[in-house]
Amino acid sequence: MRATSGEPGQANTFDPTALKCVGILAARHKRRVADAVRELLGWLSARGVEARILEEHARGLGLEELAAGPDELVERADLMLSLGGDGTFLKTARLAAPRGLSVVGINLGGFGFLASIPRSDMLGGLADIMEGRFRVQRRLMLQATVWRKDKSVASFSALNDVVVGKGAFSRLFRIVTSVDGERVSDLPADGMIVATPTGSTGYALSAGGPAVDPEARVVIIAPICPHTLSARTLVVPAKRVVEVSLPDPRGEDVFLTADGQEGFSLVTGDRVEVQEAPFSAHLVSPPDYSFYAKLRGKLGWGSHR
Repeated sequence: MRATSGEPGQANTFDPTALKCVGILAARHKRRVADAVRELLGWLSARGVEARILEEHARGLGLEELAAGPDELVERADLMLSLGGDGTFLKTARLAAPRGLSVVGINLGGFGFLASIPRSDMLGGLADIMEGRFRVQRRLMLQATVWRKDKSVASFSALNDVVVGKGAFSRLFRIVTSVDGERVSDLPADGMIVATPTGSTGYALSAGGPAVDPEARVVIIAPICPHTLSARTLVVPAKRVVEVSLPDPRGEDVFLTADGQEGFSLVTGDRVEVQEAPFSAHLVSPPDYSFYAKLRGKLGWGSHR
């Protein structure tokens, strides 16, 4: 069996010979999702593999008999499948990572930077995986904790990024950023992004950050529209603790978002502490998967014309 991981010595977390149950998340708003799910279910059943679908997605697909809540899903599954775009993949990864479950992404969306198997090769790609032709990448995840008056009031995990940004009002607010307790910046901006290498090609890239090889163990700190010409993106080792705080009363309409999907309203005086999560995301992909090919194809870094 050919299987590799994101770091030397990292054990492969997925054994296709022991696959008995697959957990599925499917993007209900994507066209042709129902057809893809039903095709997948038939294929799995023919191979003696059970399937369960996240309950909210199962209802939307008319497959209530296969519905499972989040806890039941990750408890029963040996592997998680994401059918949709990057949003579905991020949700699947946050659900799977704390349990050490590996994730396979089938791209039914448009951009599809994270999902490694296209819809056109769904069954062929899964067949390769079940026959041992795959690799496993161990991806850094973040853990964000909101501190209010020295009390933890919220906690989130993220595969892509943690963002402290403005709400409905178009105005700057003051942001203080520290690394391992040492102040790095104090500036007015629209917000601050703390991203993983996986998330470096998302919001952070749009904010002027670098594209980072996803197997690197670093964290990207990128200000959003800072009101100064000297502000720059900073890259630090993953072992550092990044803190973003709001000392300015104008920070009342500010929110924390994790992977652009989970949010929490912040108030003046709050501190957001971001550090490497105690677990990683394990992404299963074809053996010929290439991050650099993704850059060429998805970001238009193609060929000279």
